Amino acid sequence: MAVSPDFLDHVLDLLAPLGPVEAPRLFGGRGLTLHGRNFGLITGDDTLYLKADAISQATFEAAGCVRFTPWADKPHRSLGYYTPPEGALDEPDELLRWARLAVDAALRAPAKAPKKAKGPVAKKKTLADMLLE
Repeated sequence: MAVSPDFLDHVLDLLAPLGPVEAPRLFGGRGLTLHGRNFGLITGDDTLYLKADAISQATFEAAGCVRFTPWADKPHRSLGYYTPPEGALDEPDELLRWARLAVDAALRAPAKAPKKAKGPVAKKKTLADMLLE
């Protein structure tokens, strides 16, 4: 199931005050990135999840937010993403408050090393090639 265009547009409109939020495709859903940092995701059933870390996790849990658990048979293997509190999608200022917590968590996370460029694989030299050099 894919994220509905209307839901994606609604979320991006609400998050616009954060800056240039991008929503690349991500395993049947969408990732939410700001300045190259992933701070949220939208699943194919139109559920928004926001990134939490050791600093913000208790805040999400205290508000009754639901943790993202992509593997139904392995609930202990959940990821550090939570839904915003109920009703936050109807209150732009409230959603922004939670989204800022997620962006802060994303900024605290170590940056990933840039991917190595995939280029043509170098051909191994044969003995004949080395003799001709």
